[in-house]
Amino acid sequence: MLVSDVMTRKVVAIGPDTPIRDVQTLMEQRNIRHFPILQSRSNTEPDALIGIVSDRDVRLVGADHPRSPAGVTAAHPISQLMVFPVLTAHPDDPIEETAKVLRENKIGAMPVMDDGRLVGIVTGIDMLDALIRMSGVYEAASRLEVEVANRPGALADLLRHVAARNVNVSSVMTTRGDPDTVTFVLRVATVDGHGLARHLRSQGFSVPWPPEPGSDDLPRTGGRGDEVPPATDGTTRKA
Repeated sequence: MLVSDVMTRKVVAIGPDTPIRDVQTLMEQRNIRHFPILQSRSNTEPDALIGIVSDRDVRLVGADHPRSPAGVTAAHPISQLMVFPVLTAHPDDPIEETAKVLRENKIGAMPVMDDGRLVGIVTGIDMLDALIRMSGVYEAASRLEVEVANRPGALADLLRHVAARNVNVSSVMTTRGDPDTVTFVLRVATVDGHGLARHLRSQGFSVPWPPEPGSDDLPRTGGRGDEVPPATDGTTRKA
């Protein structure tokens, strides 16, 4: 999945001379948290990206806070608050690389530039949406965690055993526990996740989730994606 698949294309940008109070109003009216700031250039060139401002920057104006900008009021131009230079993304960037940049720099958004032109903006919320789409949680499926040896062919072997049960895999994600093993998180198109887990265990696979009936592992709650069964005694079950 690429940045172009998740970015917002209709970007609301502002000029550097826009008063801070007007930016506050725009943020409230349009429910926007980040504004790229563009400087007009000649008619033959696209406007230049010269900064970005967030709702957090704007809220600090006039606030009793150690990071409140000294001497800046709501009447000043937004250029007094903008952050520059700006970290940007490209439409063809993989979303995992963009998410890494957002996380490492502790920023909430990146303008998306193509050939010097602002074509979109991508945010941390967009990254969460992408994770949800990639994990397939909106599809009717069961969730399995299977631990295998960290070696070539281990995933292919696992998927062959799943396919042998005539079960389709809608998504595969991974978590690494140690150098010798890797845990694959599968979403599979069957309501009988426990039955598939039993089959995989019978073939020698380690399946931490779902737990075997009667085990001391976690209960089947919403904690790993399974539905919390309704109580039959009038009490409320806690997830």
